Amino acid sequence: MRTAIAVSSAHPGLPFLGTRHVARGLRDQMEVLLAQSPDVELDFTGVNISQSFADELLGALLLRRTPAVLERLVFKGCSDSVKAVIEFVVADRYDEYVRTRSH
Repeated sequence: MRTAIAVSSAHPGLPFLGTRHVARGLRDQMEVLLAQSPDVELDFTGVNISQSFADELLGALLLRRTPAVLERLVFKGCSDSVKAVIEFVVADRYDEYVRTRSH
């Protein structure tokens, strides 16, 4: 059974989420749900995000749990700009993960 999180719930009423602080709270929720559910859906409908927000939400999760965690995440409602930010952050943190563990 997949559990869903509306990313907009991190700060209701704001169409742009940009701070690490707000993302941290959402990431904490994701950590709990990942412990309880095989998949977690992140619904980005109606919001845009900054690179900092995505890095705190997804980059930190990837580094902490390994890149395999991405296989358990489902992304929904992503605009082209949200997709671009997510792809950049994931690629950057994946490279960091590989570099720091390849020695």
